[in-house]
Amino acid sequence: MLAEFTEMRKQYAFLLAEFTEMRKQSSILRKQYAFLLAKSTEMRKQSSILRKKSVILTSREFDLASSIPTTYV
Repeated sequence: MLAEFTEMRKQYAFLLAEFTEMRKQSSILRKQYAFLLAKSTEMRKQSSILRKKSVILTSREFDLASSIPTTYV
């Protein structure tokens, strides 16, 4: 009976250590996820800004090209 109790205590200690490690890893993963989500949001904002700038520059180039006279000598 004492051997069974001792074995159960060992198993409990092992499972408690495993549970503690899993909680620690879970906490790390949550922090990494939050960081990556913030980075992704920032990249999407930057991408949107660059897309708008590209449209503006393209339209300006088109306006400049259409204003150049195309007379040939």
